[in-house]
Amino acid sequence: MPERIIKPITEVIDAVDETVDSVMKESDRIVRPYRRSVFRRFPTLFILLVTFGVSATFFGFERIIISIPVLSAHPWLILGVGVVTLIFTGTLYKKLG
Repeated sequence: MPERIIKPITEVIDAVDETVDSVMKESDRIVRPYRRSVFRRFPTLFILLVTFGVSATFFGFERIIISIPVLSAHPWLILGVGVVTLIFTGTLYKKLG
């Protein structure tokens, strides 16, 4: 593309990027005090929400595993795959950390 087309497009993109960045910073500055106070005012609510999220995730995994006939019929296979996955991720964590 000719330079006379690329330059205006680049300027517009840069202006939009700067505007979005300033809006994000300003909205974070405005919301930050409320975000902190909500966590402090309702700790039980957030604990319950986190508990629900973790429980729903485990329940979802369980339902997926039950829906796969091979895994449903062989629970030892599930255990083996889980242990191998934990060993692999632990080894990977040690190497990367």
